[in-house]
Order: sequence, then structure tokens, then C-alpha cells
Amino acid sequence: MRADLLSCSMEMFDELDNKGWFTGRVVSREEAHENGLWHRAGLIFVVNSKSQVLMQKRSNNKKQWPGRWDGTAGGHADAGELGLFAIIRELKEEVGIEVSPSDVRYIGGYLSSHRKSEKMWDCHFNEFYVAHKDVDIASIKIDKNEVDQVMWIDFDKFKKWTTSRSPELTEKWEAFDALVQYMEQK
Repeated sequence: MRADLLSCSMEMFDELDNKGWFTGRVVSREEAHENGLWHRAGLIFVVNSKSQVLMQKRSNNKKQWPGRWDGTAGGHADAGELGLFAIIRELKEEVGIEVSPSDVRYIGGYLSSHRKSEKMWDCHFNEFYVAHKDVDIASIKIDKNEVDQVMWIDFDKFKKWTTSRSPELTEKWEAFDALVQYMEQK
């Protein structure tokens, strides 16, 4: 491995092929995004007993979709980490909510490849999850580098926001649609 990739603060991902198989290579976040290399990402929604969805408003410091509303937490899977464990980690890091793997259900996934700019090309195997948990919003400890605020939103409003493709939301339509379908089937 190159010496410049050994930095502890650098995010490292497992490179995947276009079918989702591990290639055996570990690459930096920068290399993955600059060269359009496939890697895993995930999003989790926390839903309470009132059928409300806990949404986060992304920090204005974020490169993608700053200041827009998103699922409860999400991000990339680190090298050696499966999607389920990545979203459990992200949920704790971003909003301070702890769940166990048995609390989480897989609700869908899809492939996305978007060229954002000359130096930003997202090629993701996206995984979507839901956890049912009643959380007191006052007890949530957000990571201000990632999240500006959180709120509970009634499912009906969430569905309207999603189906209208509201510009207040990140453009993770497949994830939002997967949650709508899941909630309507339960």
C-alpha cells in the first residue's frame, strides 16, 4: 500500500467491481471519488411508535446537499466493514443513537453512479435500513460537522415530501421510496 494511504485520519474503502464483489483492493475516499471506483454506502431511518421518521438536516459544511433534510444517518462503509455495521456506526456518530444489529431491518438498495464534478464521481452500492425506536429528541447528541438539527416528521408529511421530490430533501429518492414502500406494507 502506498505510504500516503496509511494516514489514520484518511477514510479507506473496500473497492468493489460493478457487480458488488470485493476486488481485494483498499482505496482512499479521494481515490474512490476521483476515479469513480465502486464502494458501499448506506442510509438508516429511525421510525418511532407514532410512525414518525427521525430526519436530520445536513450541516451547511457538507460538500453534497448542504442544509438539506436526509434520513436519520448514513455514510460510507469503511474498509473491512459491512453495510449493516457501517450504518449502525454512522447512527451513533452522527446523532448519538445506539442500536444493535437485531434492531435493524434491510429495506432495499440500488446502484448509483453520478459524476458530480471533475474531481467527484460517486459510484455507490447503496443499502437502506430502518430501526424502530422511540427516542427523546432532547437526548440526541448531534455531530455538528455532519448535522445541523434533527426532527421527527409524521409519515404522511414524509411521504408527501418524497413523492413531490421536494428540493428541501437530499436526492436519495430510491432510499426515501424504499421507506415509503416498507411503511405502507407493515
